[in-house]
Amino acid sequence: MIGLKRGTVALEKHNKGWAAAFEEEKANLEQLLSDVALDIQHFGSTSIPDLSAKAIIDVLMAIRSLRDVGKMRNILESAGYECRENGSDDMQVLFAKGPEVKRTHYLHITTQDSSVWKNALAFRDFLRTHPNELRRYEEIKQKLAERYPDNRMMYTAGKRDYVQEVLSKAPGAN
Repeated sequence: MIGLKRGTVALEKHNKGWAAAFEEEKANLEQLLSDVALDIQHFGSTSIPDLSAKAIIDVLMAIRSLRDVGKMRNILESAGYECRENGSDDMQVLFAKGPEVKRTHYLHITTQDSSVWKNALAFRDFLRTHPNELRRYEEIKQKLAERYPDNRMMYTAGKRDYVQEVLSKAPGAN
């Protein structure tokens, strides 16, 4: 139901099981990190009903300070996560779960006051409530997936202008 080879792009029709997969992972993370996790949200395309997506669950976790990630790293690694330096910056730290041949989860750790947190949730919520924009995004994603099935970076870059357009209209975006 979930999992995709690292670096590839293959979209699947929305699967209601993705929400359950998120809830299961959220419960695991809450148990492991209850002292530091302030909030855990499902975001990305798997969190938006009726939207095709790569079958990888995107998890957004808010913590008080990114300095706390150092204390969490060993716990997350023992639970099957790998820190992805190439997806991390001064606003978020990215962890991936699952082997490279079948990534299952991406955990984005940030703070609730960050633009990462605000924009991820604003984008998700906007698409959930604007069916015409959802269809537009679906078309963009499908075209890019066909054009770049083995180049996740180009696929993601191709969505950037549309994402910025939505964020300019979405309440709560930063």
